[in-house]
Amino acid sequence: MAGRTTHRRVGNLPAERTSFVGRRQEIADVREMLSRSRMVTLIGVGGVGKTRLALRAAVQLGRAYRDGAWLVELAEVHEDELVVHTIAQALGIQDWSSRGVEAVLADYVRDKDILIVLDNCEQVLGGCVKACTVLLDVAPALRVLATSRQPLDVYGEHVLVVSTLPVPDPSEVERLRGAEMPNSVRLFVERASAAGFQCVRGHEVVIAKLCRELDGIPLAIELAAARTRFFSVDEILARIGDRFRLLAGGCRTSARHQTLKATMDWSYELCSEEERMLWARMSVFARGMDLKAAEDVCSSADLTPERVLDLTASLVDKSILIRTEVPAGNDTATRTRYQMLATVREYGLSLLGESEKQQLRKRHRDWYLGLAERCAREWFGPDQLEWRARITAEHDNLRAALEFCATQPGQVQAGLRLAGALWFYWTACGFIAEGRKWLDRLLALDSRPTEARATDLWVCSWLASHQGDLEWGRATAERCSALAEELRDQGLAAFGMHLRGVAAMAEGELAEARELCLQAWSRHRAHDTMTSPMVMSLFQAGLVACLQDEPDQATADVAEVLRITAEVGESWTRSWALVVRGLACWMRGDPNAAVADLRESIGFKSRLNDLFGLGVAVEVLAWSYVSLGEHAQAARLFGVLERIWPLVGIPLLGSQQLLDYRKKAEGEARAALGESAFGEIFAETAKLPLEQGLAMAMRGKTRSAPVAPPEARGQRPGWPLTRRELQVAEAVAEGMSNKEIAAQLVISQRTAETHVEHILTKLDFGSRTQIATWLAAQRNSESTT
Repeated sequence: MAGRTTHRRVGNLPAERTSFVGRRQEIADVREMLSRSRMVTLIGVGGVGKTRLALRAAVQLGRAYRDGAWLVELAEVHEDELVVHTIAQALGIQDWSSRGVEAVLADYVRDKDILIVLDNCEQVLGGCVKACTVLLDVAPALRVLATSRQPLDVYGEHVLVVSTLPVPDPSEVERLRGAEMPNSVRLFVERASAAGFQCVRGHEVVIAKLCRELDGIPLAIELAAARTRFFSVDEILARIGDRFRLLAGGCRTSARHQTLKATMDWSYELCSEEERMLWARMSVFARGMDLKAAEDVCSSADLTPERVLDLTASLVDKSILIRTEVPAGNDTATRTRYQMLATVREYGLSLLGESEKQQLRKRHRDWYLGLAERCAREWFGPDQLEWRARITAEHDNLRAALEFCATQPGQVQAGLRLAGALWFYWTACGFIAEGRKWLDRLLALDSRPTEARATDLWVCSWLASHQGDLEWGRATAERCSALAEELRDQGLAAFGMHLRGVAAMAEGELAEARELCLQAWSRHRAHDTMTSPMVMSLFQAGLVACLQDEPDQATADVAEVLRITAEVGESWTRSWALVVRGLACWMRGDPNAAVADLRESIGFKSRLNDLFGLGVAVEVLAWSYVSLGEHAQAARLFGVLERIWPLVGIPLLGSQQLLDYRKKAEGEARAALGESAFGEIFAETAKLPLEQGLAMAMRGKTRSAPVAPPEARGQRPGWPLTRRELQVAEAVAEGMSNKEIAAQLVISQRTAETHVEHILTKLDFGSRTQIATWLAAQRNSESTT
């Protein structure tokens, strides 16, 4: 059982959508170069396959790195300073500190044995050079595999030029079949087969000639292969041959650039007028879009929204668009998105005139402004998981919209509206550092006294106070209050008061903080429409009461929060109220009640990926187990915290009072267990990926603990699960993936997935962590009866 951890997948490398053809020597070269160099950069022309090669190498190498292989996609990043933010985002870091993302990132990777793949570095070379220098300097076991159209010139960098696929001599192809085929021909045949093409004797020679015309460029070959849905191979060769013969001469690299452009030109000419129009217009999206966004942004009098659906399908057929599935907010549902390869998108953008491009960028901004404002309105309700998934998928589009507002004349006020509407994204979803960057930048660009500016001031204050930037937190809250008074806006005045209270709490001025938060709540609750930030003022008054050693008052405050949130099905604010009530229960000597509240809160926060809130909840849960004398369980939770806090950057809001509670509780657990036993139990969860370690800690047993044989694990009386579902639930609680469950139980992966879906449905859960929590609770209940 203990050996199973060697099979866990650590990292975020995407599953391959199509087969990988050839490149064995290049993969071997990458492996060899990374064995003697800490940074390798793959360079080559667009469309040559640098990204696919890097990902295939990373998949093969990933298991050699204790902390996994992680992809950082930079194709849609156009500011050097956003590179470190993007790396941190890919690694799951949610920076709540004011030290800067670069410092938090450096601290996080310092002891990591990890491979980072930086893809498409060419447009942010300065940011990549700075990030790589920092990463390589602080983390001796870290390796970087980069792709770029030119070297990064980082000290110690090794460069591998990725060549095009070998182009065969047609006379040699006639005697070859199957696996012996040159890779360029095999690539064409495999991609064309997906379009319904069947390769028969004689086709190989024509395909070889075509691959030679296409210069062996993988993207060009794939685009040509997609045309077999409409043309025979001979027709494709005839149509493309004359065009490419015009490109003969000149240096080889220049000719390859021309070849790829000619392939794009040819693909463009084979599209209908409407398809060309949609291709160009869709290129304004950063890393893809859903159908509704495409319909609203790209439609016009000559391209109706109804036509966009059919044309989108046509562009997928022609390999201009790639159809993908992304999570929709729970373990089973997905949303369809469409995206373009970077080279295809660059070509599409080149088709737009400057005036049309600006008009489309404004429509793009307006779409995402509307989406953000709708989400801000609906966040206080039952659909937070769905909204979180949807907005997170649009991260690059949100960046593009904010950048447009910050750089185009007359657009700053719209940018202030967008940045302010995203308060829930910056806070609840863990993008505090990046949120501060956009808010500070936009506030400096336009000082007119508007509602949008006042909103951004209180949001900026909230972020700054939670980062520990106390001076800026209070200053922006006071500026919000002054502006609200000038605008005679009582709602904004309440937010200014609320955030002055938050700033006071962060400064340790607890009496002032409680009074301001309660006054703000008194004003907020007079409104007909409630939002999460409004209710948070009462939650924060309850937290201050705990810090004032008034747990009964804290319990009374959050009881109202729990009532309000239960009425609308809201989870995020509710989960914070449960943390405060759990803390209050622990403080007044009722750790059993605290455990119940904190376990429920952890279930919510795991689903929302609220890492900071998860850290606070796990902390208080660990203290509660210490109070109950369950020191081994507490040690496992302290191990989980070892995974959480480095991803956040500032433990326990930096509150000295809370840090003292933690120090005392951990000291008691160490003394009760002994340093050796504590360290061994602590390491059980500290060495695992967060989700697996948390599942183990919540279950309360180690991986190596004996498990009852299947025949002894029949359906329990009063339990809703069948025997097989119980087996699957136990495997989920062990932190196993669906693939590992399938191997363990000798069933198909799809069957394992179905069992997990049935368990989630029966128990009305939304995450695997909740299954582990429920199972532990059932066993604890049995053991005490």
